[in-house]
Amino acid sequence: MQAEQEAFLEELYRNYLTKLTIYASSALEDRSRAQDLVQDVFHEAIIHIDTLMAHENPGAWLMQTAKNKIHEYHRAYTRYIQTFISLDSFTCAGIGSAEDSIMKIDESMNASPIKRIEQILSPEEFSLLKRLIFEKASHLEVAKELGITVWTSQKRLERIRKKLLEIFPEHKNKNNFKK
Repeated sequence: MQAEQEAFLEELYRNYLTKLTIYASSALEDRSRAQDLVQDVFHEAIIHIDTLMAHENPGAWLMQTAKNKIHEYHRAYTRYIQTFISLDSFTCAGIGSAEDSIMKIDESMNASPIKRIEQILSPEEFSLLKRLIFEKASHLEVAKELGITVWTSQKRLERIRKKLLEIFPEHKNKNNFKK
């Protein structure tokens, strides 16, 4: 990156970091995820620095990029939840007790999808999956908890997705396990 580009990006960062973080926090209702998302916005800015420098309103470009990333996050999260809800038949509330549901699932499939996932993934992988997907922890939070980098957390989730596609190949074309 050239010095001129670096100075331009630093100025944008100083001027828009707080605004973008507040906007993303409001939309996501999670400050850590919002901070991750804003960092992704600035990563996109670095990748597209030439376009951004030529843009008539770089602040609007950053805000639109943030909006797009928020929509991407919501779509991906909805896919994850729909996948795991569809995999886990425990959501049949009102039809007998939870124990009855478990027995029916075990009888019909030999094991519930969640149990199958637990058997395939290591305890650490399953914990990471639960933390990121069901508890909505950000990669930043998980990275701090585990003493790893955000990139490592993202890469581990990617590997978990690949394992899940191996045991649930019927979901491969549905983009349920992809970002």
